[in-house]
Amino acid sequence: MAMDRPLSTSTSRSYRHIRYTHIIIAFILILFVAAQLRFGSINHQFQFIINHPNDAGMAVSKIGGDHQLSPVQVAFGLSGNHPGFLAEFEVALKSVLLNAPLERNISIHILADQEAFASLKGIFNRTELSTWLTRNPTEIHAHDVTPDVPQMKREIYDVFKAHTPNLGSDWIHGHTMGAYFRLFLERFVSKTSAKHILYLDTDVVIMANLEALWELVERQQLNALFHWGKNMCSGFVVMNLQRMNKILPLAKGSSFTDADGTMFPFRDQSILQAVNISYPNEVNILPPGWDMTVTEIWQSNNHPYDKKFPNVGMLHFNGGGSSKEAYFGGKNGTEHNFITEFKDTWGNGKFYATLPWEWARYQAKSLVRPGSKGHPIQFFFSKGMQGGQNISESEPMQ
Repeated sequence: MAMDRPLSTSTSRSYRHIRYTHIIIAFILILFVAAQLRFGSINHQFQFIINHPNDAGMAVSKIGGDHQLSPVQVAFGLSGNHPGFLAEFEVALKSVLLNAPLERNISIHILADQEAFASLKGIFNRTELSTWLTRNPTEIHAHDVTPDVPQMKREIYDVFKAHTPNLGSDWIHGHTMGAYFRLFLERFVSKTSAKHILYLDTDVVIMANLEALWELVERQQLNALFHWGKNMCSGFVVMNLQRMNKILPLAKGSSFTDADGTMFPFRDQSILQAVNISYPNEVNILPPGWDMTVTEIWQSNNHPYDKKFPNVGMLHFNGGGSSKEAYFGGKNGTEHNFITEFKDTWGNGKFYATLPWEWARYQAKSLVRPGSKGHPIQFFFSKGMQGGQNISESEPMQ
């Protein structure tokens, strides 16, 4: 029987060399593929940051998913040019800017009559808002609603007259017409960019980041007309821009009397209260910390405020008072008694009144993402309802 001849020494060495060479090549290929995979992943993230320098801080959330957070929208209604209430507006605006959400854009809409509108550029110049840099895009829209005031008055009058047929022409009392601007927000603000808008009275101060409020509103299954506290104060209310045009028609058929049969006074708040009472399923009630109104929680059973209300997001001072003097005092006014009597809680509302605008600007800049240049505030000035002429867009304010 034939037997295989043993391999020569030189041939054996050659086979071993080839085998070892294949192993080394395979090992190198494995290392190369692993390096490519790792480098490719890192390079993908780095490339995103290069292409989107202002959105670098959002890269992690975008890589993790495509969910986009809707912007926060805030609104004010201004009528007249009294120094006291304009000073309050400045403080409220400062508190909004410094409590803007960290991962959402924000736009602020100011509905103003002719006198108030004429005061805005002076306020923006003096506070040097055009020099601010913010973490996320920030817009301020000033709307001169003067041409639309007559139509607004007619519509409000029709609601009240439905409940008091002999209503006279002097039905506006206690507040200016500016108090009713909040009921027409959807006519001036786009309903496509965001679903909700927060309306603030000028004597409201934001005390916590608005992200907390927006999460409360957005996770509600109820497609509510509006969101406010159980005290039903219209100085702090989140409106549903896509549905709020139903508020006035519903108010015409709503009851304007409370549980004991007393009729509400004809005010902007009465319209929302009537809808709330007659159609409670159309309204969402916010937690107590977003319903801190002086006139509703002054009683001693609410003391101490920090223990009874540990999660406070806002403070509302005048609560419907007729005085136009600033609640925090100032040159010609006196401090609200809650500021002096409850310094450890309500007294903190004065923080934004005393904080210099220069320091506020630096606080906003300090939140800009690392590697980002920040976003300068954009200003827009328009006259008339949505679709009217934009008389100044992102121009240097003179």
